[in-house]
Amino acid sequence: MTREQKLERQADRVEGSLVKERDRVLAMPVDDGGRGPRLDHLSGLRTTLSAANVARGLVPHLLDASQRDVAYDVLEEVYSTIDWNIPLDPRTQASRPLPAGFSGGVLHLDGATPGVKP
Repeated sequence: MTREQKLERQADRVEGSLVKERDRVLAMPVDDGGRGPRLDHLSGLRTTLSAANVARGLVPHLLDASQRDVAYDVLEEVYSTIDWNIPLDPRTQASRPLPAGFSGGVLHLDGATPGVKP
């Protein structure tokens, strides 16, 4: 199995966790007060997951072999961070920040590279 295939599986697992948590939150009482912030939190994580998935698809087309491993390392950390943040309650718990190599929905490989924009 290639590194890209492993990352695809990881992304699929994270997406499955997001869907399960979304369904759990939607089953919460509307007047709970936590439903809206939780859904916003999950929506933001889903947007980040989408950006990471697009970047992952671009990596083999835009980067040479020497840069791919670094990009895949960053994306692996992005997926792990999203997964870590899924169960958090944004009202009471701080989210783990995304790695520096992935900010603003852009994959940054080093300080001099503008990044791979999905």
